[in-house]
Amino acid sequence: MRMRMRMILQGRLSTQVGIIFFLAFASAIGFISWDKYQDVAVALPKQINHEVKHDVMLISSSIANLVVYQNFYPLWKQMKKIQEQLNSEPFVKIISFAVVNGNHKVLAHSDAKHYPLMTTLDLGKQGLTWQGSNILVVAPILHPLSGRNLGTVAIMFDASFITLKQEAAEKQILAYLFLALALSIFLALGMRERVAKPLKKLMQLASKVGSGSFDSQGFQKQPKELRELADAMQQTDAIIVNKAKEIEQLAKVTEQADELVIITDISGVIQYVNPAFERVSGYSKEEVIGETPRIVKSGEHSGDYYARMWSTLLAGRIWKDDFKNRKKDGSIYEVTQTIAPLSDQHGSIEGFVAVQRDVTQQRRVEEKLHHTDRVESLGVLAGGIAHDFNNLLTAILGNASLALKKLDHSSPAYDNIGNIEAASHSAADLCRQMLAYSGKGKFVVKPVNLSVLVENMGKLIDVSIAKNVVMRYQLAKRLPLIDADIAQMQQVLLNLMTNASESIEDKSGIITLATGVMMLENDYLYKCIGEENLSAGRYVYLEVSDTGCGMDDATLKKIFDPFFTTKFTGRGLGMSAMLGIVRGHKGALRVYTERGHGTTIRVLFPESLEQHWEEGEVLLPKNIDVTGTVLIIDDEETVREVAAAMLEDIGFKSISAIDGADGVACYRKHQNDIAFVLLDMTMPKMNGEECFRHLRQINPDIKVILSSGYNEQEATSRFTGKGLAGFLQKPYSPQALADKITSMS
Repeated sequence: MRMRMRMILQGRLSTQVGIIFFLAFASAIGFISWDKYQDVAVALPKQINHEVKHDVMLISSSIANLVVYQNFYPLWKQMKKIQEQLNSEPFVKIISFAVVNGNHKVLAHSDAKHYPLMTTLDLGKQGLTWQGSNILVVAPILHPLSGRNLGTVAIMFDASFITLKQEAAEKQILAYLFLALALSIFLALGMRERVAKPLKKLMQLASKVGSGSFDSQGFQKQPKELRELADAMQQTDAIIVNKAKEIEQLAKVTEQADELVIITDISGVIQYVNPAFERVSGYSKEEVIGETPRIVKSGEHSGDYYARMWSTLLAGRIWKDDFKNRKKDGSIYEVTQTIAPLSDQHGSIEGFVAVQRDVTQQRRVEEKLHHTDRVESLGVLAGGIAHDFNNLLTAILGNASLALKKLDHSSPAYDNIGNIEAASHSAADLCRQMLAYSGKGKFVVKPVNLSVLVENMGKLIDVSIAKNVVMRYQLAKRLPLIDADIAQMQQVLLNLMTNASESIEDKSGIITLATGVMMLENDYLYKCIGEENLSAGRYVYLEVSDTGCGMDDATLKKIFDPFFTTKFTGRGLGMSAMLGIVRGHKGALRVYTERGHGTTIRVLFPESLEQHWEEGEVLLPKNIDVTGTVLIIDDEETVREVAAAMLEDIGFKSISAIDGADGVACYRKHQNDIAFVLLDMTMPKMNGEECFRHLRQINPDIKVILSSGYNEQEATSRFTGKGLAGFLQKPYSPQALADKITSMS
């Protein structure tokens, strides 16, 4: 039964409507007909019972006198008359009757042939009895006066009209039910044509809702409700299409965005990550969905940090801050992120969305730029100090050297002035280190083979390391040449070896010195320290590795800062000077270190364009021609005085000019007497470059020795091909000045 009812409820709409209408109509007819049927089946028999009892009692009273007097024929005749009278009515009819006395002797009977007078007949128990569609009523006959029982009267009534009425009522109910069924079928057919079929068509079109192809024109002749429903569905179709486009655009933005997007539920369980998250973290979507963000936890943030974050988010507020996470490979990446609560329509938080931007590279760039700016600023400062200090040292060293020449070795001041000269040389070395750090040291550049350089320095290297250190060499045999200053490369190598040896301290250790060549991409070069604009290509490297104590991050960030040292007696210029030399050679370096596991420093230099060369001719010393006067152009008075004294000691006369403009004027005046010019590079009013140009305009064959506290490469770069006679770096000794004059002659 339940299965049949389920099938009906899941069937066609028209069938359901017909059945429902039929049941409703049948129920209404049933209630009405049932009342009528109750009248026929229950109330009418009760009424008949009452009436026939009443009639029998009247008959019993009317025949009581005839029974008393035993008037048999009048009694029978009276009963026949009563039968005819009652049978003339359309309801009950008397079928038979019988009258007996107290001795059960028949006094009158409707069937006299079978029941003659005075025949014994037991009429049975008094009362009313239904026998099929007949009613038997047995009643006593009482004396009119005394009430004594005289006998019994029994009358059989025909009540078949009640059955006919019941049958008529049943037929009427069936007729009504048939009418209800016909009307239900008619209604169902109407519903099928006017409602079910259009709804079926609408249902078929419903699958197109959201596709943008729904058309309600076919429903304009349908009932108003269906037309409105079709129009509403078409509007819904348009809304869904527009929303779908918005969702698709948002999905594309999320999927293609460079920002990382993570969506979690209220418990922090990850429900979605976009491809950017997969690319940056190294985890696939399948690996993180169902996990919590702890999967990328770096351990860089404290418990208080997370407590403040969750407190803010659970309060319904947005959290913004920088964050460090750990990739699948264990490396750290840094993001700047915004985490916002996701609320439902009631305002309850149901999840969170985090939008993160990977700023790892940006932070590295900022840190590198900060370091570069700091190094450059300090380099400018160091270069300026060294330049000015070199001018002072030129005067000190020159005067000390001249004084030593004039003093007898037995003089008490001889040793003191010697100490002044030695201290001046040490100060000059310090200035050279400062200039090296600034990238403005003296470079004599030529093609150099680093492997050969290391081999030639073998004994010096062995002396520079402790006895508890084992030295290993891994030198490339056929190493490309680099453009470098040999003395500067030697300083770089010795600085690296000294630091490596000292990091091993008193323990036994190993230092490995290697050379080689490697192809470098921009990503690798970007992570190096040194020259900023390096191009991808082949680079020659010098690498020093040790098994010493290594460095922590804080130390690593400061090792190239000038005057930073971890040694008690160090000046803190070794590594900074080395960096300046590397940068001055358009190179870079990279440091690999871990506390307690040693350090590796790899220095990189671009290949030389000239891979084959011949050594230049060595000029032999010649006697100096001291003919003529020397024009000294320098803005520092002490430098002019010392230079004049040195020249005088050699045998030259001199004229001094306080700046470039004064020098040009002096040369114009004494041109015929001047043998050469000693020209400072940096001066007020007119610098050395402009002064040189004016002097060449006066005399194209003029001999000019350029003097500067900066390195030869930088100072002479603007004079290339212009006939500069030589370069002398400050501070210089009388011997250096004499050698330069000799080489110029």
